[in-house]
Amino acid sequence: MLEVSSTEIMFELKNDLYIPYNISLKNVTSLYLAYKIKSTKPELFSVKQSRGIISPLQSENVEFSTTDRAKNLDPKHIVNQKFLIYAIGVPEKKSMAEIENLFQSQTCFNIKLYTGVLKEEFGKKIPIYGNNLASSHTSVLTNSRTELQPSYQSMIQPIPLNNQVQCVQKLKQIESDLAEEKRKREQIYNTIEISKLKKGSSLFKYILPIILGILLSNIYQLSLQQYE
Repeated sequence: MLEVSSTEIMFELKNDLYIPYNISLKNVTSLYLAYKIKSTKPELFSVKQSRGIISPLQSENVEFSTTDRAKNLDPKHIVNQKFLIYAIGVPEKKSMAEIENLFQSQTCFNIKLYTGVLKEEFGKKIPIYGNNLASSHTSVLTNSRTELQPSYQSMIQPIPLNNQVQCVQKLKQIESDLAEEKRKREQIYNTIEISKLKKGSSLFKYILPIILGILLSNIYQLSLQQYE
């Protein structure tokens, strides 16, 4: 439904400033696609085009940046934060108010994004790893899980019983076909071996008199030599 150019938002830290990061959202369906983006730390991050409607087979660029409150924070507090993209398909273009009602009433598709930081030191860009600040946004994550649960349930469907029976029958048919093919090959091999034996025996019938003639001739010559 929605293709995201990157699921990792990698801010580059230069001169104590975080460079904004851009991603592309592509609608790969024939429907209009409404989306909205939420953050676990809205006080630290800003999103341009945080919601909108993407036409069929078109793309939208989204810019992620940090707020003034993030300037004085250790970069470890910037990494491992999460964004969630909600998306829902609509048959025709609607207003954002109508789309907001759809988000509240229908199950929507969602994608998780994570933040990271690259800091330039000695001419190299080094990733910064931080602690997972679960305690600081436990309530937000809990709400996200409850919102995600219906979507995951709709994506995971059990295999119907009749399909399972068809799969078993198909496997048995394949095994039967393989066994029949093996039997035919063995028959062909046995036929070839028997024909080889027959050819060998008929050839031996022609060679045997010649060998016997040579042996008798040698015996006759030896007997003449002894007589002399």
